[in-house]
Parts: sequence; C-alpha cells; structure tokens
Amino acid sequence: MAARAGEVRLTSFLVKVASRCNLDCDYCYVYHHADQSWRSMPQLLSPENREAFASQLASYLQHAGIRRCVVVFHGGEPLLMGSTELVAFAAQLRGAVGSHVQLDICMQTNGILLTQEALDGLSGADIGISLSLDGPKEANDLHRTSRRGRSSFEQTYRALQLLRSEPDAFSGVIAVIDPRTPPLQLLEFFSEQQVPSLDFLLPDAHHQRLPPGRLEQPDLYEKWLIEAFDLWFDEYPTLQVRIFEALLDAVAGMPSQTDAFGFGDVSLITVETDGSYHDLDVLKVVSQGATRLNGSVSDTPISEVATSPALAAHRALLAKEGLCTSCRSCDVVDVCGGGAVPHRFGVNGFNNPTVYCKEMRALIRHVQARVADSLELARPANATVDYVGDLSEFESAETSREAVSALWASATSAQSAGLRSALIWLESSSNEPEGTAAARALLESPSSIDLLAQRPGAVAWSNAILAMDAGRPVSAVDGSSLDLDASYAQWMLAGLQGSPEASPMVHATDAWLRLPFGGAIHFEDQDVLPAALPLLQQALGILEAWRPALVQELRMICRAVQFIRDPAADPDKIVSFSDNAVPGALYVSVMQRGGLIDAYDLADSILHEYRHQKLYLLERIAPMVEPTARKVVSPWRQDLRPPSGLFHAIFVFVELRRFWKHVHSLNLDRLNMRAQNQLIDTDARLRAAFRTLANCPLTGVGRSLTGVLEAAARE
Repeated sequence: MAARAGEVRLTSFLVKVASRCNLDCDYCYVYHHADQSWRSMPQLLSPENREAFASQLASYLQHAGIRRCVVVFHGGEPLLMGSTELVAFAAQLRGAVGSHVQLDICMQTNGILLTQEALDGLSGADIGISLSLDGPKEANDLHRTSRRGRSSFEQTYRALQLLRSEPDAFSGVIAVIDPRTPPLQLLEFFSEQQVPSLDFLLPDAHHQRLPPGRLEQPDLYEKWLIEAFDLWFDEYPTLQVRIFEALLDAVAGMPSQTDAFGFGDVSLITVETDGSYHDLDVLKVVSQGATRLNGSVSDTPISEVATSPALAAHRALLAKEGLCTSCRSCDVVDVCGGGAVPHRFGVNGFNNPTVYCKEMRALIRHVQARVADSLELARPANATVDYVGDLSEFESAETSREAVSALWASATSAQSAGLRSALIWLESSSNEPEGTAAARALLESPSSIDLLAQRPGAVAWSNAILAMDAGRPVSAVDGSSLDLDASYAQWMLAGLQGSPEASPMVHATDAWLRLPFGGAIHFEDQDVLPAALPLLQQALGILEAWRPALVQELRMICRAVQFIRDPAADPDKIVSFSDNAVPGALYVSVMQRGGLIDAYDLADSILHEYRHQKLYLLERIAPMVEPTARKVVSPWRQDLRPPSGLFHAIFVFVELRRFWKHVHSLNLDRLNMRAQNQLIDTDARLRAAFRTLANCPLTGVGRSLTGVLEAAARE
C-alpha cells in the first residue's frame, strides 16, 4: 500500500525494554540531560505492552508494504529484562509480523550482565549485539562508571571477549569521544580487539549546553577528529569506523549511513517502557517532553503516528529547506546536511547550525582534500583502456564466445609471462637445488609454461614470488605471512606428467589454491570426493541443460574447483567465493549440516562464481569504476563495499535471476516457492543496487555495461 501524503515510512523501531541502568555514565542523554521522564517510567516493558507493540508492528508493516525492518532493544540497559525474556520477545515479534517480513533484531548493551548462557540464547535467537565501550580502561573509566564511581571496564571487557567468540552475533562497538584520549590509543585498542565495526560519537551537546572542554580549548574536537581521520585513513583502513565511512560517502555524494552527515528522512520512532510513542530518543537532550508523540501501543496504530505533525516537523529539519540561513549558504552543506538535529538546538529552537559546525566544516574540508590527493596518487598513467567490443554481446554467454576467448587469451598470455619471470627468479636466487632444477626444466619448455599459466594455483604462486622479489610482504587472507615456496616448481613439473592438455582440476591438492586463504577457510578432506564429484556433475548438467554455451564458457575460464566450508558461518549457510588472487578458481560448499547440498544450490554457487571470473577478465583491461576510496551499501552484504564490489554483485545476480526464472519454469514442487522467493528478493535488491550504482564514479565502460545489465534485469 502506498504511503499517504505526509506519512513517513518507518522502518526502524527503538524499543525501551528497560528504563533503568546498572551504570551511571555521566554523559548519558537519558539520565543526565534535560528530559528526566525516565523517573516516572515503568522499570520494564510489560508483557501487555510487548504484545500490543507486536500487534501494532505487524499491522503497520502490512499497511505500509514494508518487507524488512529493524527493531532495537534499548534502555537503560536492556539485559535488565533478562536474556530469556528478550529472546521470547524477539520470537513474539517475528511470529507477529510473519515470515514474509525480514525482521532484524538487535540490542545495545553495556555488557555488564552478558554471560555465556545469555549470549548463547541471544545468538540462537538471531539478535545482534552492539557493545557500549569507550576504549581501554583509562578511556572507558573517564565516564562509564557505577553510581559509586567504580570502574566498569573489566566487566565490559569480559563481554567483549565473549562477543568476539560469537562473531555472527557481534555487530560492533559504540564509543563516545573524549578528546583527552589520543585517537591512536583508541584505534590501536579497537583494531587489536578486531571489532567488526566501530562508531565514534561526539558528546551530546547543543547551543545551551556546549561540548565539554571546548570553551577552554576552542579547537579541541577539531584537532581530535582530523587526527583520528588521518590515522584511520592511512593506518587503520580495514577497521570499519562508521562516522568516517559515512563522511566519505557524503563527500562523494552518496547517501550517508548516519544522521551525523547529509540529508535524509525520518525512519525511526521510539517506544518507551510505558508503551508511549516517542521521536528520536536523543532529542531528550533539548527539553523535557521533546520526544513525546501522541498515543501508545495500546491505543494508537503506528500508521497514525507516522502522519503526526511532530514527525512532519522533524523530517522538515532533514531537508535543505529546513536549515537555517547560514547553513543553506554554506559551501559544505551538501555533505554536512546541517548536522545532527539535537545538536542544532538553541534559544530559537532548531533554527541554528549544529553546535559542532566549526568542527564539521574543518573535518569535511580536510577529508575532501585527502580524498582528492589519494585519487590523484592512485590514478595510473593509463587508468582505463576502452573496450571496443559490444558489451551486450559480452554479457550473454550465447554471444560472448569471441570476446571472452580474446580476453582469456590476453589474460593467460600475461600470466605466462609472469610465471616465466617467477621461474627465472627462482632459478637464479633459490638455495634449494631441486626447486632450481625444476624451474630450469620448466623454462626449457615454453609450452609447459603456457599450460601452467591456465592453472590458478600456478598463477597465485608466480604472483607471490614476483611480489616477494619486489620486496613486498605477501600475506594470506587471515593475515598470516606467506613464504617463498621453491618446492612448488617441482609440484608443477610433476603435475604435467600425463596431462598434455589443460583440464579443470576438481578439489586438487594444489597448495597454492589454498595457501592464499590461510586458516580463514576450511577445505574439505579428500574423502568427500566420491560423493561430491557426482553432485558437481549433476549441477553442471543442470546448467548445461539450461544453457550449453554458458557451461562451455565456464569450462574455458574456470580452471579449478575447490570444495570448502566457512567455519565462521552458520551451519545452514551455503557459502562460495572467488578471489582474483587465484584467477579462474571457484570455491564452493558441497556440505550442509553433515549432508550434501541440493544440486540446484551447487549450480547456483557455480554460476555465481563463474560470473565473477568473467567480469574479472574484462576488468583486467577496462575497469568498471574510477579509482575511489569510498564505500557504498550493498543490498547483499551487511558491511560497506567498494563500488567495484557492488558492480560485481549486480553482474552476478542478473545472471542468477535468469537461472531462478528457469528453475521456476520447470515447475518442480520442491523448488517452486524457493524460486519465487529468490526472484522477488533479487528483483528488490537489484533495484536498490542500481540506484546506488547510479551515484558511483563509473568509467565509460562501466556506464555502458550498467545499461546492459539494467536492461537484462528487466527481461
């Protein structure tokens, strides 16, 4: 159902399951700012209000046609309700909204009450957990203490270690900035703890309650933020810091994933422990009752709240027209978006720049300069080679044979040259006589090198050797170092015996098909082959019966298949991946909870990874995306992705959409509903992905291929 005029689309609900807390953090907006309504709130959300909210949520999602939404269990401290009750509440909500809605449930906790038993229950109920922790002990204990001023660090740190042992449940950490703690100290700590994501928050402040310490040191926060960004950008780029990633998105013109930067819309309301509806919870910093909306879960539909004048006034503040005069004329307004609404409050309401205006302007200008410099340095002399072929012909296997054959020949020629260089280096530099002899024997047979250049393991090995020769450290995906492996030359030489022609290798014990991933991936034992080989043939048969040209192309460019499982993934999840460090290798699951997966699932995985390999070939000569440091939202991933990763996902899922349309046409009872759901989900995600890609810095080839893919997605 379409939204009515003036009705906001609510997709997130912050539910206060507890109004009290077992800590007394001195910056907390609930207990230490203007609104003190918590004092009159029930300590816990009652069973009656839980049931009423579940019913109201289900009705609203159906009314608004929303298929995915988020519920955040909040407080106070939500674990004061007890993990058993939280798990039951989550089940109650999911049961109410039904299986046609993807309901993501998470919670924000200080971790004091988190035990292994509680974590097991919450994880089993698919409740994501975010931890409040300001850093190491000396940073955390500046503000996050008990009512008696005692440290909370040891208990929260214990919770952090528990969460690290359950990565599927651990969504990240939020930390409030205190400029007395150097940025390096925080980034080092959180990097060492391998947190999945980190969100730095500025202390809540406004024009009638200034940021702590800034009156005495006007540039206090400005210096801290710029230093923190530079450290992150230069030394900790793999640590996901939400405020900086959102800033890069906003600088690049992408929608920001935080309300601290950029324009947006109201999408969240709060439910207090008495069942009453409220606006953005942080607005409690401005005045008593500032968040209160009409009605409660017991008497008012959410759809009525969505049309309230208060939310309409809030959403007006998130548009450029709703900003004060000085903001509308500012040169960085399109990035800043006026800043967080609570931080704009003053004697004249919200008609002010953010109280952090000076800091935001300095940080944004600094980031713009850093990004411009990095793009200039990253751009090679010939960054992009135009692809002169017909991209609509390239995209479809039925018309791409000539183009893909030429790309494959170009790639294997380059790989052959690289392998020859690696063998020359090995022959002249290795102290291992057998490796030196094998290298010499291979160099005497150019046809052998050309054959080996089609094997992904040999390519990965030669690239590693050349990197080592250039003095660059070579690491596996899990961070472990990779060493010179002279004995691999002997393995390659021996592997040529009896193999006059290149043929795809299935689960071969080729060390360099596996070494690049360290311990991050588990490779199945060889005893899986008697069952897995027939399954693989069945999956390929499914694809061949559908599109013979596709399988012919797949067999040409995909030269190895490895059977894997991800030890960190859910046992029910079927995983697969490709990596251009091992070009032409497909890594696929064949086992699920101790049994073989369905052949159609394996066909899906093979098709998925083959499409990555096909696009890799084109990207060798014609990148799809201009060099950029920013990351974007992918509808298929929880983490932010580079635009090239989003492009790959679209290229893959356009083909998978065709496959599941074919499966649906077969009218197989056991797969009909699965195929239908796959198509609905894929269509929705592709629409979102194309919208995001439209704002990415694509090359000419990238724009042209996007047009081809958009047309294919409408087939």
